[in-house]
Amino acid sequence: MNESTLTVRVARRNIEADGIVSFELASLDGRDLPAFDAGAHIDVHLPSGLVRQYSICSAPYEPSHYQIAVLREAQSRGGSAGMHDVVREGDELRVSAPRNHFALASAPAKHVLLAGGIGLTPLLCMAQRLDRDGEAFELHYCARSRSRAAFLERLANAPWSQRVQLHFDDEAEQQRLHLDTLLKDATPDTHLYVCGPQGFMNAVLDAARANAWPEHRLHYEFF
Repeated sequence: MNESTLTVRVARRNIEADGIVSFELASLDGRDLPAFDAGAHIDVHLPSGLVRQYSICSAPYEPSHYQIAVLREAQSRGGSAGMHDVVREGDELRVSAPRNHFALASAPAKHVLLAGGIGLTPLLCMAQRLDRDGEAFELHYCARSRSRAAFLERLANAPWSQRVQLHFDDEAEQQRLHLDTLLKDATPDTHLYVCGPQGFMNAVLDAARANAWPEHRLHYEFF
């Protein structure tokens, strides 16, 4: 085994939404996996030889496993299709140690988390950590429809469910996300985190900048 990777077992595989499957990865010997902070991702080495990056959506205070979720891309070049079609419970995979280029702000702050589609994964991890530490946050989750939105039951049953707002393209206008309304007049200690399709991320960041958010309070990561 390459020193920069570890071998894990797929302990659980679950369909989370139309086109989205989650994988729970555990060590072979039952020991805890390397620690990670909210916002981290791992490289997954697929059986085909491809390597893809996936954010960890399990809580950082649960080191027994990493959970990732994979959207099957319509134009997949073998990565997401391989995860969906080939990887099964009980399989072994090589993964990297967690890396984090999308960390939460270290100073006490209010946190606004904006997720588009599969971009929920790192923000779900962030919400769990923020709730455990008693920090102020709100999570907005945008998806095309309920059937294509992952982890809805988990969000509804979370102890912080009152901090979650759902926005669906095919439902009533009053529940849709209005960026200018959300982002105007933010307090100086508010930090914004966004993850999702590039068009969604660009729209959020453009709206934040138009509302005079300074760059050091904008957090994002493009894969």
